[in-house]
Amino acid sequence: MRDRPRIVQLHADGNGIRQISRDHEVSRNAVRRALAEDARMDYWRPSATEEYEPAVRDVLADYPHMSVPDIATMIDWPKSRRTLSDMVAALRPEYIERHEAEATDSGDLLARSMDTLRAGIFPMPATLAVADIDARQLTVQEVTWWTELEKKTHV
Repeated sequence: MRDRPRIVQLHADGNGIRQISRDHEVSRNAVRRALAEDARMDYWRPSATEEYEPAVRDVLADYPHMSVPDIATMIDWPKSRRTLSDMVAALRPEYIERHEAEATDSGDLLARSMDTLRAGIFPMPATLAVADIDARQLTVQEVTWWTELEKKTHV
């Protein structure tokens, strides 16, 4: 019901609930909800993504290029894939820019597109010191990838 202030005004002018429901083609219960003391005057409906947006932001902060199905697996996404895909598409550019800016500031090597590379002009890779390596827990995907890689190399 999007016209709640109008319904409140009509009721204050003396119109009954039945009359208002007939004129606006809504149910009498919808009019009663609009007239309730704790009713919101603006139309609001919770978004399907509202609850999961912080979790998606956390994943994108760590892995800005992660695919949508992998994100869905990590956050236990219960809705449609399209809804999540739209949310990730809206949020991802912010995290990719931040990731590239942090990599440039810290001197990390960034992946270059093939057309920017020329023969004989490759920068020397920076050597990592022990202090530069982050120790953290591995995700399920990383453990799976590592075990599959070891199986392939030992075969």
